[in-house]
Amino acid sequence: MLLAAGSAIGGQSPQHSDSVAGAGFWGNEVLIDSGAVVAFDVTADTAGGIWVAIAYPDHAVGLYYSDDFGSSWRGHWAMRADSAVRQLQLLFGQGDSSFLYLFMLQAGNGGDLWLARIRPDSAGFSILPVAVGPDTVDDFSVTLDRDPHYYVYCLYANEHRTGRTGTFTRSLDYGATWESGTDWWNAWDPCISHTTGSTIHCAWRYALNGDEIHYSYNRHYGMSGYWSTYRTVSGEADQCFDPVVVQTDSSPESQASLWTFYTVGHRDTAILDLRYSVSWDGGWDWAPGAPFGDPFRDEQQADLAADRTGAGAYVSLCYTCRGRQSGDSASVYWTCANAYNLNDWLKPVKVSRHPVARLTPRLVYAPHSPMRLPAVLYSQQTETGPWGVWFAAPWMDAGNPTTEKVEAKVEVEPNPTAGAVRVSANVTMPGSYSVAVYDAAGRLVVDLFRGRLEPGPQSWTWDRNARTHARVPAGTYFVRLVGPGLSAGRRLVLLRSE
Repeated sequence: MLLAAGSAIGGQSPQHSDSVAGAGFWGNEVLIDSGAVVAFDVTADTAGGIWVAIAYPDHAVGLYYSDDFGSSWRGHWAMRADSAVRQLQLLFGQGDSSFLYLFMLQAGNGGDLWLARIRPDSAGFSILPVAVGPDTVDDFSVTLDRDPHYYVYCLYANEHRTGRTGTFTRSLDYGATWESGTDWWNAWDPCISHTTGSTIHCAWRYALNGDEIHYSYNRHYGMSGYWSTYRTVSGEADQCFDPVVVQTDSSPESQASLWTFYTVGHRDTAILDLRYSVSWDGGWDWAPGAPFGDPFRDEQQADLAADRTGAGAYVSLCYTCRGRQSGDSASVYWTCANAYNLNDWLKPVKVSRHPVARLTPRLVYAPHSPMRLPAVLYSQQTETGPWGVWFAAPWMDAGNPTTEKVEAKVEVEPNPTAGAVRVSANVTMPGSYSVAVYDAAGRLVVDLFRGRLEPGPQSWTWDRNARTHARVPAGTYFVRLVGPGLSAGRRLVLLRSE
């Protein structure tokens, strides 16, 4: 595996590198889509294609695809849910079906979990229930195994109570139907993962006190009655939350190494720190990891991913890190380790160029990518909340003309006007674009266009109606075009209509 230049950490707290290129390899970023964002996730197919799902405040969900390792993106599929989508997770199935699985937790009934099963070659899809009904679902986690005839697994939880808070269930027919499931007790913040063989790993926050992270494994494809006894993998006396667990892609699975990262909220200082535990024997025994992170910064929202792009035993970690001073913005950092030294983490490297929103960044390994390293996705923090989804990858050269910032000019005619508006722009790069109108407070008024454009002159007409079809009142507005490597806008004054 190709690693960046920089000192590794052997039993000492990693100190962050504030340079984006601090480790010598992080490249440029591409904006996949713009506008307000509620949630997003990413996966990759066996050919190296990268898929990103994004949920928006207006209940819309979009699926985007890149076949050039993130340099350009195009819309593949879109839908509008019955209620707000507050969490989603995206998986790609290998073997017999090769479906794209988009799990969506909607606000209806206090939380209904649905599955959009999408065909990547045609965008044909079906919407299937996973956990729909009167009981609340607050959080969920999904995974699938890697056999040719694979199963799909889900652990969901009600975080409004203790006791029987959750259910583990699996689908043996590619998400069409789901087993009645196994009762799960005192589980909040669930996380499940699969890496090798037949083993499913689960980690969760213990609901009775919130001070412990628990773990269990099942070496029989999640079959009921085969779960190991619960193990406490955290070593803290403070509140712990948001665990993530991953196993190296090595065999035998009973001896493959595991890491569980989680966030700790210290009562005495109110600082948020990442902590982790390690297992060197497939999840049977656990020990606290070496000190991790900077004691004067908040670290949280971790994501772990195993390198499945070839033989090896590496895992990557990304997370957000924020200074403790008022007004300090958050950044995304990346690091990695391997099974040969579980506490030997590379010096963390800053990935993001923009302030990062309070949405967990995501890692993705893409087979056949130019470098055997992951890409990172994150959302930008603005005054109005999370905005856009950015794709950052070490193989994207900051000097590459396909990814560097491109200037564009948007024209709005007539301006000012009391009637309809014509918006025009000259697009110089193919990719996914959006054209939208915002009010003076930065709130979205209407989307004029969202999709793929080819190079050349483009134009759109706005009839002065909002998304609700109501007539927009007089005032100052802003028209903004966002696409690969560019963002351009124009001020628009609407006059009172006769």
